[in-house]
Amino acid sequence: MPKKLTSTLCVLILATLSAAAQSRNNIDYKGVAPRRNEMISYSTRNAAEKGNRTAERYYLDIRGLLASTETNEAGETLRSYRVEIPLLWRDRDIFLHTEGGAAEKRVMVGEQEIGMCRDNRTPAEFLLTPWVGDGINTITIVTPAESDLRPAEMLGENPIEEQLFIYSQPPIHIHDIVVDARPDATGNHGVLTMDVVVSSSRRNAETISVGYDIYSPEKELKYYDVREAEVRANGLDTLRFETNIYGAMERLWSAENPKLYSLTLYLKRGGIISEYININVGFGTTGFADGQIIRNGRPIAIAAARYNVSAGEKATEADLKALKKEKINTLYVDYPQPYWFYDICDRVGIYVVERANINTDPKGGDRSRRGSLVNNPQWLEEFIERQAASYYRSRIHPCIIAWSLGGNSGSGYNMYKCYEWFKERETERAVVYGNGEWNSDLTLPKVVR
Repeated sequence: MPKKLTSTLCVLILATLSAAAQSRNNIDYKGVAPRRNEMISYSTRNAAEKGNRTAERYYLDIRGLLASTETNEAGETLRSYRVEIPLLWRDRDIFLHTEGGAAEKRVMVGEQEIGMCRDNRTPAEFLLTPWVGDGINTITIVTPAESDLRPAEMLGENPIEEQLFIYSQPPIHIHDIVVDARPDATGNHGVLTMDVVVSSSRRNAETISVGYDIYSPEKELKYYDVREAEVRANGLDTLRFETNIYGAMERLWSAENPKLYSLTLYLKRGGIISEYININVGFGTTGFADGQIIRNGRPIAIAAARYNVSAGEKATEADLKALKKEKINTLYVDYPQPYWFYDICDRVGIYVVERANINTDPKGGDRSRRGSLVNNPQWLEEFIERQAASYYRSRIHPCIIAWSLGGNSGSGYNMYKCYEWFKERETERAVVYGNGEWNSDLTLPKVVR
């Protein structure tokens, strides 16, 4: 068994919220649950390591449960799904996950409207627990008539296949994970720092245990730890783990050497493990200097291609491996991609410049007051929300080397504020935008294909 190295755990009982939760203080999410990494938890370790959502007993794809489709007097389309909540899910927090499909949608449970979302390139999740019960429930997705759409269709609304599922987590569960894996100050070994955000919907404070283990790319157990902590009622608490990982300096992640560690977390309540979450971790650092992006202290010689997912996981992985054979090491995307795209890029070894779902052309060049969406402060909330949706779901992936604020949308107040929003949260990776102004840290090389 590996020797346990120096490790610390801080439990902030007064609830140090994750950045995703903090952002709710500034943004009206209209019923959307706090942003976090795109993930679900699993009831067994084996299921978590395989990442097979459809085999998980607390996951239910509801697309096949469509009961009716109708159009109301306002021209809105109402798709109603008859969903039976299993008894096994009782006393758990239940979420609806939506992604893709229509540009704008509202969510109803029975006759109660519980929220809405407008970005169909990133997921939005809604807490269903207060509205659903055992047995049959009706969940309705309402989309407005095309003629009634506000200018949201100008914000990069390129539909992808709709994802619509519900899943549940225990009433005390892992809400989010923020991982930092880098060389220590001496450069002799790696340091894994992990903030685990625990959510409780219980009425009283409870003592739980959070544990994890981490395996090297060669499947060798490098470290494990488990600690008890008290979590407050009806809130979020953040637990911090920090430990040294010997051998990580020889396994730093890069496109040339995509070495991934496997990290499995679990939460134990009443002496029983209630959920597992598995993520891949790439040690190393990403920054920028002198107009270049730096990975592990060395400038990246970017050879880029523009790429957007157009097929399933297997075909996409084949595409990316073919691009690597052509010496392509970086992908510029036009909007956020499916979650599994970033997993593939981590595994295959290819860099990604992630882009928010903002493309407001053709009026992007109008700099008059409210002359375009990008210069209209009334749309600032929407712009910030789309940056947040892109950032929080993908931030732990080592493949992402820079953040793009959007496509060719011109300059203006909203894009300036988006840059400032990023700079309050992202201290190392570059933020780029193709306007050549101060809200872009550097100019990316042109694509080679």
